[in-house]
Amino acid sequence: MSKIIEGVDLLPQVVHSDPRGNLISFEEFGNVPFYPKRVFVITVDHSGPDRGGHANSCDELISVVSGAVTVEVDNGYHRRSVRLESNNEALWIRAGILIVLKEFAPRTALLVCASERYEDTRHFDRPQTSVARILCSA
Repeated sequence: MSKIIEGVDLLPQVVHSDPRGNLISFEEFGNVPFYPKRVFVITVDHSGPDRGGHANSCDELISVVSGAVTVEVDNGYHRRSVRLESNNEALWIRAGILIVLKEFAPRTALLVCASERYEDTRHFDRPQTSVARILCSA
C-alpha cells in the first residue's frame, strides 16, 4: 500500500494470469478494505469532460479494467493526481475526499466499489475533512 495523501492509498491488486487471460477478484477486507454495498462500472469511449468533481460520504475503491484515467484527489490540505493505467493497482479513497476523474484514455472502463448504497451517500462540492474523520472506519 502506498499513501498518496492522507485519506488516499494506492493498493496492490493480485492479477492471476494464465494462457486463458487475467483474473482479479475483489474480496471485502482483502483487496477491498471495506464491505462493498455498491459496485458500478464507468465507461468512457473518448477523452471528454471530467467526471466526479465531488466528495462522497462513503469510501470508494477505483480500479482500471481497461484504458487509463487520471484521478485528482483533494483532502482539503493537499491535492495530488494519480494516473491509473493498470489493473494491478486500485485507488482507495476515503469519505470526504474530493475526487475528479479526467484525461481518460480511449475505451476506458473503471470498476468502482463503494462502502454505501447510492441513496445513502451524500455528495459535497468541496473536501469534507469532518466527514472523513467521522465516517471513515479505517
